[in-house]
This record gives sequence, structure tokens and C-alpha cells, in this order.
Amino acid sequence: MDLVDLARRQVDHLGPAGITAKRNQTNERFLKKGFLRLAPLTRTQRRKLMVRISNLGEPAIKVQPFKNPNPLPQ
Repeated sequence: MDLVDLARRQVDHLGPAGITAKRNQTNERFLKKGFLRLAPLTRTQRRKLMVRISNLGEPAIKVQPFKNPNPLPQ
């Protein structure tokens, strides 16, 4: 759970958007699902988060974008 806390702290550095992004991502949810799912961030915020996480040097923490299985119609 220390690594989960470390990952959450990296999102805090994005400011209010990061704090909002991790809403409802509890320890219990992590244990059930096996990952944290953050609310959508902007591209710039995602890049900042990826840099912060890569600088940690912890291979157990990674950022992996997920694709919406139901994309918006064009």
C-alpha cells in the first residue's frame, strides 16, 4: 500500500485537477481492481505525471492510458 500512496502523492502535485482525478480511488478499490483509475487529465497533466513517476525509478508504478471502448460518434 506504500506504493499506492506514493502514486497518489504524485497526482497531488498536479494541483486541484490531480486531487479531483483521484476521487473514490480508495485502498479497498485498489485491492479489488489491482490498479488506480484516475479521472481524465489533460495531455499536459498526463505528461507531467509520467515524468514525475519515471523520476521515482520505481518499476512497479506506471502510467498506462486506457481506451474508451465506446468512442464518441463523429
